Amino acid sequence: MKSKSLRARLCANVFQRKALALAIGGTIALTFGGGAFAQAVNGTIQGTVPVAPNETIQITGGAGFNRTIAVGPSGKYSLTLPVGTYTVSLLQDGKVVQSQTDVAPVAAGAVTVNFTSATANAQTLSTVDVRASVPVIDVTTTNQVTTITQKQLQQLPLGRTAEDIAMLAPGVQPGSAVLVGGPLGTPAVTFGGASTAENQYYIDGFLTSAVLDNQGGIGLPYNSIEQQQTFISGYGAKYGRAIGGVINQIGRSGSNEWHFGVRAQWSPASWTDDPENTYYANPLVTRAGHHAGDLYSYNQDNHGMSTVYDAYVSGPIVKDKLFFFLSAEQDDSDYTSVGCKYCGGYQYVDKTHKPKIYAKINWNINDSNFLTFTALQSSLKTWDTAYNYDYDTHKATSFFNLGMTGKNVYRMGVLNYTSYVTDNLTLHAMFGKSREQYGSFQPGYPGYDPDMVFVGGISNENPAYTPNGPIGNTQNNLTVTPDNHKVNLTDYRLDLDYKWRNHDFQFGIDNDIQRDINDGIATTGPGYGWSYGSVQGAEINQPLVCADPACDPGIPPYVGPVSSNPAGASGYYAMKLFQSYSPSTRVTERAQYVQDNWQITPNFLLTLGLRNEQFVNYDAAGKPYIRLTKPNWSPRIGFSWDVHGDSTLKVFGNAGRYYLTLPVGVGTTVTAPIVNITEYGTYTGIDQTTGAPTGFQPLPQNPVGGVSCCNQYGYPRNNLTVASQNIKAPYSDNFVLGMQQKLHFLTTDWVFEATGTYEKLGTMIGGTDDSQSMCAEGVREGYTWMTPGTCSQWIQSPVMVNPGVDQKIYVGAPDGTLRLINWTAADQTFQMGPKRNYYALDLSLTHVWDGKWFGKIDYVYSKMYGNDDGPVGPMYESSGVVAYLTAVWAYPRIMDNSNGVLDTDRTHSLKLYGAYAITPEWILGANVWIASGTPRMCRGRYGPDQTRFEVSSQYHWCGGVSTAPGSGVPPYGTKRTPWIHNVNLSVDYKPVWAEHKLDFKFQVFNVFNKQTPTFYGDYFVSTSSPGTSYNMIEARMPPRSARFSIAYNW
Repeated sequence: MKSKSLRARLCANVFQRKALALAIGGTIALTFGGGAFAQAVNGTIQGTVPVAPNETIQITGGAGFNRTIAVGPSGKYSLTLPVGTYTVSLLQDGKVVQSQTDVAPVAAGAVTVNFTSATANAQTLSTVDVRASVPVIDVTTTNQVTTITQKQLQQLPLGRTAEDIAMLAPGVQPGSAVLVGGPLGTPAVTFGGASTAENQYYIDGFLTSAVLDNQGGIGLPYNSIEQQQTFISGYGAKYGRAIGGVINQIGRSGSNEWHFGVRAQWSPASWTDDPENTYYANPLVTRAGHHAGDLYSYNQDNHGMSTVYDAYVSGPIVKDKLFFFLSAEQDDSDYTSVGCKYCGGYQYVDKTHKPKIYAKINWNINDSNFLTFTALQSSLKTWDTAYNYDYDTHKATSFFNLGMTGKNVYRMGVLNYTSYVTDNLTLHAMFGKSREQYGSFQPGYPGYDPDMVFVGGISNENPAYTPNGPIGNTQNNLTVTPDNHKVNLTDYRLDLDYKWRNHDFQFGIDNDIQRDINDGIATTGPGYGWSYGSVQGAEINQPLVCADPACDPGIPPYVGPVSSNPAGASGYYAMKLFQSYSPSTRVTERAQYVQDNWQITPNFLLTLGLRNEQFVNYDAAGKPYIRLTKPNWSPRIGFSWDVHGDSTLKVFGNAGRYYLTLPVGVGTTVTAPIVNITEYGTYTGIDQTTGAPTGFQPLPQNPVGGVSCCNQYGYPRNNLTVASQNIKAPYSDNFVLGMQQKLHFLTTDWVFEATGTYEKLGTMIGGTDDSQSMCAEGVREGYTWMTPGTCSQWIQSPVMVNPGVDQKIYVGAPDGTLRLINWTAADQTFQMGPKRNYYALDLSLTHVWDGKWFGKIDYVYSKMYGNDDGPVGPMYESSGVVAYLTAVWAYPRIMDNSNGVLDTDRTHSLKLYGAYAITPEWILGANVWIASGTPRMCRGRYGPDQTRFEVSSQYHWCGGVSTAPGSGVPPYGTKRTPWIHNVNLSVDYKPVWAEHKLDFKFQVFNVFNKQTPTFYGDYFVSTSSPGTSYNMIEARMPPRSARFSIAYNW
């Protein structure tokens, strides 16, 4: 099952809540796409010809495509067609006058092929010199996109995921190292000013984002990618539901020629440098073995190896009519790592198996109708074995246990139908389904007891009871997930495109249905688990959990001081954990759009669009808890000005509003009856076999029997109380202005680009647990029963709201009915509402493939500031979250001092990549990324007195001093992580004696082995109980590694 920790660290150790350049013969396609974007599977070929009688344009392709269209009275022609490689011919009286071969439009982009002559108004084209030309700048597009073709994927040193390819685009960077990525183990990335949960993924027009939480998505097998587009911003009204970026992959297709290929890739463990060790780094910690400079984990024994095998075959089933492409990939890896010294000291051996199968069938029904079927199955299977490890000898000693075996499987199938109803009217329809299946189970082994209780946090065990070190047991997990958990998606759309005079009218619908089925967890062993904690100094005599700064024991949740019991005098305590839930939820998304691409003059294109979004989120009982069916208008406007009329200088811009919906996984957490209870207490001993506490004595707590930070005591929820009644969908307003200039210097042609981007977050949704302020408002409105001590009876949190805006919220009454309160912005007491502003200036210089080399240099200067990273706060969580359920808006005091540079802000980013053919046999590739660091964070107890309440240590306070993001963290005042300098190189050899069909490739990643820190522990906690992981390097750039592959393509 995909990791879905929901409100990580919200309560300590408690259940976590949940214009495109032409791509010809490998030409790099790096500029701006048109009014469509990622769901598109078609491109456009267009241009002008000399006006003459009886002239037509014929476009043919290797997959049997053959269509002849008329030329307009002004000499213009245009045809939208499936992505592929074509020959464009100018005909007069049915005879070819001139042709342009290897024309390859990209999805949602346009390629211009002009036929020109020195003689105007010629009657017989065969008697004049007609030349075909392809401008390098596409003046028909208004947005920003990077397209990488199959040939470039083979030339560049890249990882094999969609995210690795997307990293070539400007403004794209890795998501926080502490966040969960895609459902099949791929990393998370951010686009410009958006979080990792505000992007979309597509394969052949079908949505492949992680439906459950929108974190990451699914990609094709690497060698089955025909092209990948990475959209940054500015797409037209046809598409939506993404504030950040879009990854769109087009799969390879068959043709009239038979092809097959095989590849093997190896990355031995001995080709990877040793990772650097991790050390404690908080000088305030006085605990033995945890001082600054003491070893936390020995990483130099961490090594892994991987192998990848793939094969494909393609060809005609029926010549000119029916074609297929079939591929399979198997990616296996083994990784050995050593756990932290005081976490039990185990060595882990993790095995991963990632098989993929991809198939595509193309059917040319006739010259006007085309049908494509795409299918993909991709899996992630994991096995884990733990061994006892001797930190003195750095050797594994004996078998300890087997971890959970996991298997996630993704399956999709999609049909795309294109019909040229007339030369001016095109119909496109798409229908597809996918299923994500998550499963995990605990394999048996000698000595394993399924009834064994889980014990966590063993580094916090009282050393008086563990003289030989922390004691754990073989129970790996606090909870288990059902093996029949499924996430289903039905995605369909219908698009009509009508060309009339100087207008290109587009309109249609874009709908999907998402279902989360049999989600949930259950506690292992006896139905509960244990976890240890400790406090030091003055905090031993302070309450562990408080609902308000006054720490009133009558207001739940409340847990008294550890010293309340004699056994807690030294500050050590234990927590008894109860967790379970099992819901099924769904989401429906619908949209309608209309757009006009209006060629006002031959040199000026204006794009006007309007999109209407509707979203409905349903609870576990099938009732809507958020219904946003009133129009959510998304205006879109763009322009492209061909300044000189010869496609050498383009000025373009776009503006639009972009909405998001809540992923289906949100309903799992906020609508289902969830048990999430922690009983705090002290203990007088530790079982030397199981590690469980003995002599457990509960501390004073309200309610008795255990507390829930999120009011999750297993009570059923009324759908009307889950969200405010006037809630609005999240959105962002984005603006882009740019230019492209064709240049000639150093004896070659270049394209210079300059693009400015501004993004401003509008409404945002967050989950709040501040029930006390809602009850206070209820009392003011006359609902006197809503006292602080009984508040949890009338309001069950979290409640989904628009923070900083007056909200209408239903609350309970003693007679079982509901009452509506007006929870105003003033009641919420946030210092300000959601804020996120992103500015960027992108400067680039591109040299397209000329048979010898291609390359791009791209520099981005950007600034992102505010108080809300979006649905996912990358530095707020330790292991990933369900979008919109971070702790950010849970309580108002969390947001105090939060306005500053945001967590993924990088002021400078420089990317250089390209390939150079030394000879026809040898090609060198390079991919370089240099970037400034991200802001450092420091969070701890609240206020000058370092008060522990609500969420304990999530406040922007450190040691009693307010610490805004990026303002500098103690003790050294460091403001940012170090600069990243990452250099990847490759060499590719295709020998002439094998007719260039045999391919040897060697790649080196992080050539200079710069293991730059990318994340530091940010929980300062307090001066009396300092966080042991604070200031510690928790993530680095991976060490230098190398890969070697052999391929044969026929």
